[in-house]
Amino acid sequence: MIRLIVGIILSSITIGLHAQQRVRTMPPSPQESYLQFQESLNSTDSPDSIIELYTTYALQNLRRNPDTTEAALKRMNEMSELPELKLGAYSDFIKANLLSRPYPDSALKYVHSSIQKFQKLDDLKSIVGVLNIESRIHSQLNNYLEAEETLFRAIEIAQSEEVNSSNEEINNLLNMLADMYMRVGATEIAIQRYQQMLEIETSKERECRVRISVSNAFKAGHKLEDAKLYLDPCLDETNITLPVQIAVIKSYSDLEKNLGNYDERLFYIKKAVSLQEQTPYRDLTAYLFLAEAYYDKQEYFKSDSVLQQVGERELKRVQPFTQFHILFLKAKLLHQANKLNETLVILDQALKILERLPETPLEIDVYTLQAEIYSKLGDYKKAYDITKTSETVSDILRERVDAREEANSKVRFQMRAKNQELAEVTSELGTVKTRNAIIIILLVLLSSYILYRYRLHFLLKEERTRNKIARDLHDDLSATLSSISFFSEAAKREDSNEPSRFLQRIDESAIEAKEKINDIIWAIDPENDDWEAFLTKCKRYGAEMFESKNINYEIDIDTSTEVPQKIKARQDLWLIYKELITNLVRHSEATNAWVSFTTSKNKINLSVRDNGVGFREHSDGNGHGIPNIKKRMDNVSPKNTLDIDSEPGKGTKWELKFIF
Repeated sequence: MIRLIVGIILSSITIGLHAQQRVRTMPPSPQESYLQFQESLNSTDSPDSIIELYTTYALQNLRRNPDTTEAALKRMNEMSELPELKLGAYSDFIKANLLSRPYPDSALKYVHSSIQKFQKLDDLKSIVGVLNIESRIHSQLNNYLEAEETLFRAIEIAQSEEVNSSNEEINNLLNMLADMYMRVGATEIAIQRYQQMLEIETSKERECRVRISVSNAFKAGHKLEDAKLYLDPCLDETNITLPVQIAVIKSYSDLEKNLGNYDERLFYIKKAVSLQEQTPYRDLTAYLFLAEAYYDKQEYFKSDSVLQQVGERELKRVQPFTQFHILFLKAKLLHQANKLNETLVILDQALKILERLPETPLEIDVYTLQAEIYSKLGDYKKAYDITKTSETVSDILRERVDAREEANSKVRFQMRAKNQELAEVTSELGTVKTRNAIIIILLVLLSSYILYRYRLHFLLKEERTRNKIARDLHDDLSATLSSISFFSEAAKREDSNEPSRFLQRIDESAIEAKEKINDIIWAIDPENDDWEAFLTKCKRYGAEMFESKNINYEIDIDTSTEVPQKIKARQDLWLIYKELITNLVRHSEATNAWVSFTTSKNKINLSVRDNGVGFREHSDGNGHGIPNIKKRMDNVSPKNTLDIDSEPGKGTKWELKFIF
């Protein structure tokens, strides 16, 4: 948590809103700040915490008391028990901040040294803070492209999973980026960044601060109505602090001034001053705005009355820019009151303030008023000299503005090109992410559908197998069991003359039923899926049947090729083979039989031949079961073929070809 303070303090130093939106709080006195620092220092023994406390204290005094910062830095470096690498990283960080304004080039050296050390410490969050100061230094040196690139890098690190910065921290970086775009006149890009901040902002107060920035950007682009629209949601918002309410109202009143709505401007600035008086401190810009509003409405007495509330001591404590505007307004009021000599005194004071500031067109306004006063006083030579000075300053300012605008124009072009490239990359990434998301969803749905169909297929297959078993049990066993029941009843009848005959038939039917049940069980048992086991069963069955009738036989079965089979196919193959052998043994009256069972990759050839009595196929009826055999062959595959070669007295030859 203490480490975060460093980043927050740095952001508060480097990130500022325009004068209308600054939220000022009364800072603690140097004595209070030092006591708080000592109290925190005494409450910890952790070297890392001590370094962070010294860094926080040094940065707090950076602007108002640089000597305190240097003293804190010196004491921190004298503490030998502190980790050397981390101490060096934070020490360089403080030096970079300390030298950033007077010696920016030297400050950059400490920036790079600090970044290298934080990289060795794998401290990405601190690197973001150092990149903040580096960006500010580049902006100070008018190296805006380097500043932009540095901020892009800081934002990328801050948004990474390793750092996972808060929305407020990311918005601080975006605000710095947008402010820099405003400095070079790239207002449209600045507005995009401010709007990006609004999208992730969750605090109403911070949202209103961002809206002030967006409004100022639209105002810079002379889109005053758009600027007002962005302030409207915060204009009557009471769930924000008074300073932010005042900043919103002051910005809104300034827009009314630019639109020429002086009555509305006066209404809103009065409201801002009323709120200002409820705070524990005085913001002189609110009173300045009110005095200017009265002046623009030519209510000079009221304007002067407001300015009279600003004391000399307070005037010296505000920023030079605000001091100038207050003095210049006083001069204009004295001029209206025809107090010309007093006006000149005030104008001289105003010019002294402008000497400490960069050249500004405000000098022209002062010179113009001075020349007018000297003309009224009859000192035309002085008025002429001031006018010539004004023209010279005007020419210098125009040249500088043109040169700056030319330089900024090149920078804006490069910035727009880079932002356009980033937008295209972001859009492309978004498209890729969307496409990938759609593809993933489709793959998931397709996989789910395939799994569903796969499961449904096996459920249906299982159901068909069950139905087949049920049908086989019904077809094969129903008649046999019915005959057992019939013979049993006949044997029980008292008038039965041959009970032993019926009992023999019952015994034969029971054996037949047992064989059929065994065939069904064998067909569905997965242990019998092996093709060699199937052929072995066929060979054993044929041998047993032929031997039971003393038939000489030759059985040639090739077990070298594996043929893929399904349960249904295996059962039909077995029943076909069994029926052929059974028919041969029971009906052919043969003395010799030949069986050939050959296989290839997806084909089975079955040949059964005998030297028995033979038959004519068309007169067979159902005796030899040809229709049943053909039906079972079709069940295995419609591509199967059956050839029968038989004549009475010349034996029979069956040729069956199964194709899978």
